[in-house]
Amino acid sequence: MKAGTVILSTVRTPFGRLGGALSSLAATTLGADAIRNAILRAGIDPSDVEHVIMGEVIQAGVGQAPARQAAFKAGLAKTTTAETVNKVCASGMLAVVYGARTIGDGDNRVVVAGGMESMSNAPYLLPGARNGYRYGNATMFDAMIHDGLWDYYFDEAMAAQGARVAAELGVTRAVQDEFAYQSHKRAHAAHEAGYFADEIAPINVATKAKGKIVVDALPAQARARIPVLAGAGGSNSVWDHVAPQNMIADPSQYSPYVAGDLPFTRVDRDEPVRADASIESMAKLKAIDAGGTITAGNAPGVNDGAAALVLSNARYASANGIEVLGEIVDHATVAWDPPYLALVPAMAVQKLLDQQGLKTSDIHVWEINEAFAAVALTAAAKLGLDPAVVNVQGGAVALGHPIGASGARIVGAVVQQLRRRGGGYGIAAICSGGGQGDAILIKVA
Repeated sequence: MKAGTVILSTVRTPFGRLGGALSSLAATTLGADAIRNAILRAGIDPSDVEHVIMGEVIQAGVGQAPARQAAFKAGLAKTTTAETVNKVCASGMLAVVYGARTIGDGDNRVVVAGGMESMSNAPYLLPGARNGYRYGNATMFDAMIHDGLWDYYFDEAMAAQGARVAAELGVTRAVQDEFAYQSHKRAHAAHEAGYFADEIAPINVATKAKGKIVVDALPAQARARIPVLAGAGGSNSVWDHVAPQNMIADPSQYSPYVAGDLPFTRVDRDEPVRADASIESMAKLKAIDAGGTITAGNAPGVNDGAAALVLSNARYASANGIEVLGEIVDHATVAWDPPYLALVPAMAVQKLLDQQGLKTSDIHVWEINEAFAAVALTAAAKLGLDPAVVNVQGGAVALGHPIGASGARIVGAVVQQLRRRGGGYGIAAICSGGGQGDAILIKVA
């Protein structure tokens, strides 16, 4: 990856439970609010955003071009391009990587990248309905499971595989439960200390206007900017076109925002965090699969949420007097046998360290996504890390794992933790369905 991409802001929504406080909001609405707040926190002109990349996994029924929807809902200009990424749990991180690449290659100056997911709104699918049924029963598929949580190659839940891999690698139930307990304890403490204020933008979820977010003032639509290098200007320009009013997208028809004295529920904390978590209560939970060690307590829940970062080149930040939060240094990706999600984060990290000539001791902040507690524990063991230094503000087991957004969340978490400690290097790593792993290296001066 070419050097030179800087981070101007990071933001995420609070994460909600399945059917919880955010369940009335579409994935693209959650994504839009993350984009809108990331731009506000960066303090840039929304018209300067040239491209949006958003990860999303469960896209069935969401509608055409989800990232484009999120960009429009956020108030970005019609000339802002957008694309959606799906690499299962790594989608949000890969969106950030792709954004950095387009900036490093000189294709864009300013990109918003992140991820979004509303697992509460995942639809059920009815295969075969297109051509009709002639005889017998039909089976519906849960898109959340089928497209997000099910291993295609072995035709089984990833949780079942995780349990077998944990047994093979000697990660016991007791160790997993202890790590999960610590995840909740750390996340609760981080909320109480106000550490998430730099990460989370609260949402006022309208209680009567279903699917809407209440704001003080409706966001204005950013002005269109025709690319200078695209031959703009002159009467013969391909850009010399004015659409009739009825062919211009009308924000009032799709905007998720409402303003005024309307009732709402304010969501400013991660819903899944359990302040009352205990080892005793976790030990009583049944394993998801008979004889296994993975439970609802040491695995993340099914969640809703979004995260976004504003990226730019250093020249843009300097010219506009914008504070740089950090720099994207490098990225590495690996693949292995599909069931071994627990191994690939450490593999990706080692590849990343080797690319940069660094050692684990050079890294000051570690975020390793808790696809299961066993994944973070295995990664720590393989890398020779004390589990106490991994996910010090809690991880997905406590905070939640809206699968398209988690990769972007942990990148933002690394940035904000590095800033709080006064700088250094940080790594965010994540596994994804199909047996792939990704890791990204962040530097804060």
